[in-house]
Amino acid sequence: MTGNDPSTQAPESDRIWILEDDELLCELLTRRCAERGWALESFHQPRDLEQALSERTPDLLLLDHLLPYKSGLDVLAGIRRQGLHFPVLMLSALNAPGDRIAGLEYGADDYVGKPFVFRELQLRIEKLLRCSSCDGDEGPGRSGSAQPAVARSASERFHIGGCCFSPQAHELHGPDGEIVRLTRGDTALLLALCRQPDRVVSREALARACGSLVDVRQSRTIDVRMSRLRRLLHQLEPQQEHLEACRGQGYRLSATPHEASPPPACA
Repeated sequence: MTGNDPSTQAPESDRIWILEDDELLCELLTRRCAERGWALESFHQPRDLEQALSERTPDLLLLDHLLPYKSGLDVLAGIRRQGLHFPVLMLSALNAPGDRIAGLEYGADDYVGKPFVFRELQLRIEKLLRCSSCDGDEGPGRSGSAQPAVARSASERFHIGGCCFSPQAHELHGPDGEIVRLTRGDTALLLALCRQPDRVVSREALARACGSLVDVRQSRTIDVRMSRLRRLLHQLEPQQEHLEACRGQGYRLSATPHEASPPPACA
């Protein structure tokens, strides 16, 4: 890990946790994060993190992929199954495209390979924290009255064919009452499409919407996430194709969603 930047510090209230069995790396990151005004709390085994999560949550989690007793992907899957939506940034020496794709599909909001430059990690953390604070997920010690970006109001809903999308709850409700929980990134992508119904939304705009810093000309991250959304929608309505890939342009929500009072399934 190299690089340094003495720019403006982040608010002291940002609580960052890291699950990493390399204690020396944790110590180094603790010092570097302190320089940014971030409070970093380290965990070296999955069970220690899971115990802490039963009592409180962080503003952001740095999660190693290779861990003792349980993989980072299994830890991440457990976090998302509990309905916890704080941003997760995976750190891993496993940096092949398949590894990055797996991390994103399991619910990570970003993925950084080791070794990494701290400046890049810092920028990615700042981006995720900004997106998180705009979602209105303010925990103890956080202040501010930013307008939520994920949903303009707690009652905002969209109909996508026979499905109902609730951005605030990070949920898709199927016509038969089935509920699919969405990651923060999935929610941001689907909301960006819902707010421009039946229009092509560029891959660059979708990347910005979900807080990604990747260059969409060199990465297929957005395409992987959109494939996941298509599968989720198809799972709820197998006979319908709601998402359309427009080659060389972006993606379009082929159904026309609209804000509406939620039906019983969305209440």
